[in-house]
Amino acid sequence: MASSNALKKDSNVSSYRWVVWGILVVVYLTVFFHRLSTGVIVGNLEEDFGMSATQIANLGSMYFYAYTVMQIPTGILVDYLGPKKTVIAGSVIAAAGSIMFSYSEVVVMAYISRLIVGLGVSVVFLSILKIQGNWFPPKEFATMSGVTSFVGSLGGLLAQTPLIAVIGVIGWRWSFRAMGIVSVALAVLVMLFIKNRPGDMGLPEVNPILMGGGDKATQKQESIPTQLGKIVKNPRIWGPAIAFGATNGAMLLFTGTFGVQYLVTTYAIEKTAAANIISLTLLCTGISCLLAGTISDRMKSRKKPMIGLALLGLIGWVSLVFIKGPLSLAIAGALLIGFSGSIGVVCWSNGQEVCDPKVSGMAMSIVNVFGFLFAAVVPVICGKVLDGNMAAGMDAISAFKGAFMVPVVSVVISLVFAFLAKETGAKNIYHETSN
Repeated sequence: MASSNALKKDSNVSSYRWVVWGILVVVYLTVFFHRLSTGVIVGNLEEDFGMSATQIANLGSMYFYAYTVMQIPTGILVDYLGPKKTVIAGSVIAAAGSIMFSYSEVVVMAYISRLIVGLGVSVVFLSILKIQGNWFPPKEFATMSGVTSFVGSLGGLLAQTPLIAVIGVIGWRWSFRAMGIVSVALAVLVMLFIKNRPGDMGLPEVNPILMGGGDKATQKQESIPTQLGKIVKNPRIWGPAIAFGATNGAMLLFTGTFGVQYLVTTYAIEKTAAANIISLTLLCTGISCLLAGTISDRMKSRKKPMIGLALLGLIGWVSLVFIKGPLSLAIAGALLIGFSGSIGVVCWSNGQEVCDPKVSGMAMSIVNVFGFLFAAVVPVICGKVLDGNMAAGMDAISAFKGAFMVPVVSVVISLVFAFLAKETGAKNIYHETSN
C-alpha cells in the first residue's frame, strides 16, 4: 500500500511539473517579446522622437542595463524568496513599464519605461531554471533549459513580422499597451497555479540538494555576500560567463537593434522581408537550443559544444560583414548567428556545475550578468561607431559594415573564453575541485 502511494505521488509530480513549467514558459515568451520588440519600430521611433542610431541603441540597452543589474539580486531572490513571488512581482513591473512606454512623449520617458520593463522581466529566466531544478531530475537540466529557450525564442518571433502586422492595425503604442495587459493576466496565473517545489504540494522532492532545496539552516550559515564572493573568486565561472556574454551581445545586437535596418540598407529589401530574416535567425536559435541542451547532456560535455557554437557565431558574422555576395549569403550568415545564440544553454549548465550546488541560482545569475552586460554595451558601442561613420561622410552600407566590426570582435572574445572553460562532464564538480 505504501509503495502504491509512493508511485501515485511520483506520478503526480511528473504530471504537475508540466503545468508549472508550462505557465512559466509562457511568461518567458513575453520576456523575448519585450527584448526584441524595439528592433521593428526603429522607423516609428525616428519619426516620433527624432532618435539617432546611438539613441536607438541606448533605448534598447536600457532593457539590458536593468536586466544585467538585476541578475545577482534575482539569484538571491529565487534562492531565498522563491521563484513564484519573484515572477509575480516581475510580471507586474514589466506590465507597468510596457504601458508607460506606450504613453511616452519624450526620449527620457521612453528610456525610463524600457528600464522598468527590463527590471520586471529580468527575474523570469532564473526563476524558471530554479523551478526546473526543483521539479525535473538533474540529468534533464540542460535539455529542459534548451526546451525553455526554444519556446521563449518564439516570443522573439512574435516581435518581428507579427508585431509589424499588429502595429499596422492598431499602432505601436496600443501594441505595447496590450502586452502590458497580457503580462498582468500571466501574473494572475502564476499566483494561482505555480508551486516552487513538489514539497509545497505534499509531494516528494525530485532533487532537494542540487538546486538548493535541502537544509535551509545549513544553507544560511554563510551570508549572501560571502556566498557571492566565493562564486566570483572561482576562476572557473569566467569561462562560461564571458563566452555566453560575448556571443549573446553580438546576436542580440543583430536580432534586436540593427539587424532589420542593416538588411534593408545593405540589400534594398522591404522591412517585412528583413524582419522575416530576423525571424528565421531567432527560429534557428530556438532549434539550436533544443539540440544544444540534448547533445551536451548526451555527450556529457559542456566545453566542446560551447566552442562549436562560438565558432559558428564567428563564421556567421564574417559571412555577413566581410564577404561580398548575394542576399542568400547574408541569410546563411544570419542563420549561423542564430545557431550560435544557443550557447547560453551550455554556459548556464557549466556555470552551476563549477560552483557550490547550494547557491546554484546565484551561480547562474553571475553567468547571466555577463550575458546581458554585453547585450547592453555592444549595441551602444556599435551605434556610436555607426553615427561616427555617418558623420565622417561614409555611405550607409560602408558605415554599417565598419560598425559591425564591434560584434565581430565580441564573438572572437567568446571563442577565446570557450576554450578557457573548464569541462565538467555534465555533473557538478565543485567539491571535486575545491579540496
